[in-house]
Amino acid sequence: MRVKAHLLIACLAGVCASAAHAQSQPVGTGLYVGGSIGQSMWKGSDAFDLDTRKTGGKLYGGYQFSPYFSMELGLVDLGKFDSSVGSIKANGAFLDAVGTLPFAPKWSGLARAGGFYGQLDNGAHDDSGTSWKLGVGVQYDLTPNAALRAEYERYRFNALDINPNTDLLSVGFNYRF
Repeated sequence: MRVKAHLLIACLAGVCASAAHAQSQPVGTGLYVGGSIGQSMWKGSDAFDLDTRKTGGKLYGGYQFSPYFSMELGLVDLGKFDSSVGSIKANGAFLDAVGTLPFAPKWSGLARAGGFYGQLDNGAHDDSGTSWKLGVGVQYDLTPNAALRAEYERYRFNALDINPNTDLLSVGFNYRF
């Protein structure tokens, strides 16, 4: 997880260092950062008899290339799912392509697809793998720089030979430079 944290810190440092440049970009483009919190839901093997709902969240940075397309890089913590035989902690890093479609003044629909490096840790074993993630959501622009988001995302894990999905239903804040 340290490598992913360093990667995100380096990315966010690049975002901050480029803020002055981003302010000269046309409206609807440039750098942004954000975070979300919500409920994560385990969708996997019933062999663990897990408590399937926990609090999850994500932090991300991105670049909006046009009013309709951006890329995001971030970290996600999907929670620690407890059971009678132990627990499983789920987290990872992601890189997404995000499509944005304005449908009303200040409102936009979001669709995302990307790669996901997920890590599952059940105390006895720590396993990770690369897979995919998908999501949809809506965004409401509070100001030209600040927005609220509500999203539903599915993270696919390729780890611990159980390959579960974990869904995240979240609300968050997005700030454009």
